[in-house]
Parts: sequence; C-alpha cells; structure tokens
Amino acid sequence: MTEQLKKNKWVNVVLFFSLALNFFIAGYLVSDTKMLSPLHKNKMIHKRPEVRIVDYFPKAKKQEFRQLMMEKREKLKSVKRNIFGNQREILSILSANEVDEQQLRQVFRKYQDNNEQLQTAINEIVIKMLMEMDYESRRHTLRKGKKAFNHRKKMEEKWMEHSANRERLNQAGDR
Repeated sequence: MTEQLKKNKWVNVVLFFSLALNFFIAGYLVSDTKMLSPLHKNKMIHKRPEVRIVDYFPKAKKQEFRQLMMEKREKLKSVKRNIFGNQREILSILSANEVDEQQLRQVFRKYQDNNEQLQTAINEIVIKMLMEMDYESRRHTLRKGKKAFNHRKKMEEKWMEHSANRERLNQAGDR
C-alpha cells in the first residue's frame, strides 16, 4: 500500500510540473506573437483622434504632455462632466415615447460646444509643446507621424480591397 502511495505522489508531482511547463510555454508563445505587442508598445495617453500627434512625440515629451494634462485636470474634469451630462440628457430624451427634435438638437448643440471646449483646451497644450520643441524632437515626431500615416494608408487600402472582394463574393453567391 505504501508503495502505491509513493507512486501516486510521484505521478502527482510529475503532472504538476508538466502543467506548470505547459502554462509557461503557452505564455511564452502568446507573448511572442504580435497580437499583444500594440497594447504594450503604443499605450495611448488619450482617446481623442484629433490629438494623435502626441503619440508621435518623443518619450520625454509624452511625459510632459501627461504632466500638463494633470495640471489642467480640474478644468478638463468640469468640461468632461458637462459632456457626460449632455450624454445623459440625450439618452433621457431618447427614452421618451415621443422624441422632441428641437430639444434633441439643442442638447446636441450643447454637447458639441462642450466637446469643442475640451478640444480647444487640449489643442492649446499641444500647440504650446510643439512651439517649445527643438528641431530634433520635431523631426522625431514627423518621422513617427509619417510612418503611422503610411501604415494607416496601407491598412485602408487592404480594407478597401477586402471589402471589394467580399462584395464580389456576395454578388457571386446571390446568383
């Protein structure tokens, strides 16, 4: 009986190490794929596409942008609160049985004004930083921006080609 227990104990130990090794290998393979690299390499500081230029700044300038955004945090928070309030108003108008178009347009105008106010504040920070940048930093930003633009252009062309192929397949399937 004790010999059987020793065998079971060793089998359990071997199975545990095999499981740990499998998890390690799976983790290594997943981390090696390009699937997750954009999440780690290109963390976006913001989600506004109009300010994507900040993503092309040198690392020190990105940190400076974060710092300037933190300094303006209170002002930006109040504007964001207004934007979220406008979104709630829009949703409450839409939840009614009858939607009042004039009221909806009025709330959307306020929503647009608040968005413009937020964008103007962010633009002022970016303009200030661009004006303070030295030539090399601007060149670095330009190189990264052109590279990203070309990448987006290629992706758009691939998407258009893919859409055209899919459309042709759909038309062929309809026959």
